[in-house]
Order: sequence, then structure tokens, then C-alpha cells
Amino acid sequence: MYSQGYTAEYSIGYGNYQLKDIKSIQKSMVGNYGLKITDCFPDNYTHTVTLGYLTGTNNFGFQMSYLTTGGRLHVADYSGSYVTDMYMNGYRLGGFYRSLIDTGLKPCQFYLQIASGVMISSLRIQEKMTIYNESQEVTTRLSGSGTYIEPSLGFSFRLAKICRLSAGVGYEIDIPNYMYYDNQKTDVKANWNGVRFYGGLTFIIPEKTN
Repeated sequence: MYSQGYTAEYSIGYGNYQLKDIKSIQKSMVGNYGLKITDCFPDNYTHTVTLGYLTGTNNFGFQMSYLTTGGRLHVADYSGSYVTDMYMNGYRLGGFYRSLIDTGLKPCQFYLQIASGVMISSLRIQEKMTIYNESQEVTTRLSGSGTYIEPSLGFSFRLAKICRLSAGVGYEIDIPNYMYYDNQKTDVKANWNGVRFYGGLTFIIPEKTN
């Protein structure tokens, strides 16, 4: 029988993001030259890849995730337009531990998981003003890093001996992730706190045991 092996998983998810300070920056721009918010950092898709090792009911290893969302302010009239786009990206690098729970039904298992690591955040603010045939652009960049922890629970279903389909839900908690501008620390925090939904495929390269 196979009771241990290497695992590789890809999951696509959907999450909401608190990003309180980032949204406050956007709101502070409202009214400048008549700017109005048209997009305010909506919920968006996430992508996660894990590489791990499975032994018995324990699965642990390395995890990478990509999160993204954005905002826009815009105003236009006969003479031109002014638009401010805000692109927010997050990159999670860390580890995970997953405990598998036997349901008594061979194809099905529940699991509890904890993941933690480093969250790297970047914000690019791109302002473009166009008056008649002339335009001017200004780009501002902030970046920072912090830590995160995400407990989750889920369900997996065996499709084949080396392949499982999984779905889960978790909640990400960020520890203060301050942003820097021109190497100077600001009071702005990138807080990605929020619910995460996942669905993905896990592939297992088994090792034989006696």
C-alpha cells in the first residue's frame, strides 16, 4: 500500500480583502479635479501552488500564493480626462501543515490546515491627465512585507490513485504589513485580512512501504 509520498497542488480561489489603509488613500483623492471612484478594490481570484510531503495523515510543505485587486478614480468632460488607477498585488511565501481526517468513506477525507509565512505587497498608483491632445502621467510605488497566518478546513475526494479534488475555506490574518515609499516607512499598512475560498487538484507521487 501507499502511505507516503510527495504532493503537488494547484488551487484557484476567491477572496475578499480588507485593505483599509489602501482604500483610505483612494477615498482621500475623491473630489480632486472632480474625481469619482469607479472601482474600489473588489473581491478577486487567488492562485496557490503547494509542494509537500505526505506521510500517513500528515501533509506539510511549501506554499506560494498570488493575490491581486485594484481601484480606479475617473472624471472626464469635453476638454479631457483624469484617471487614477491603483494596482494592488500580494505574494505569499510560506509553509503549511494539513491534517487529514478519515470519514470512513474511502474516496472522501476532511482536513484541517494551518499556513503561515511572509506576505509581500506592492501598490502602484498611476495617474494620467489628458487635456485636448496633451497628456501627462505620474506613477507612485509603495511596497512592503509582513507575515500572515491562515487557518482553514476543507474536503477532498479521490479521483484516482494519484489525484484528488479538494475544496476548502479559510481566513487570512495579517500581522502589520507597513508600506515603504522611496525606502521611507509610511503609516500605510497592507492588510489583506479576509475569507478565502479554494478549489483545486492535488497530485501524489507515492512511495512504497512494506
